[in-house]
Amino acid sequence: MLVPTNADLGRAIRRLRHARHVTIEDLAHTADMHPTYLSGIERGIRNPTWDKLASLADALDIPVAAIVQYAEAEVQLAERMSFIRSEFGLSE
Repeated sequence: MLVPTNADLGRAIRRLRHARHVTIEDLAHTADMHPTYLSGIERGIRNPTWDKLASLADALDIPVAAIVQYAEAEVQLAERMSFIRSEFGLSE
């Protein structure tokens, strides 16, 4: 079983935000964090605390577990894409 990385978590949060048509500034404001910090989370360079994840989940109106599930799905998607690239001889 592959464990989601910060990058997977960030991609999951970005997908959830885009699906709700919310700007990074609006989500950051609602989650009570600076947009630069949220941008760092989405880019996988920040390691958010559970409190920050709970704030984001609340702002997105979903349970924290849903963010984790989306991050796990990102791992699976990345694994599949890597396999497809290798099958077609494409570089990563």
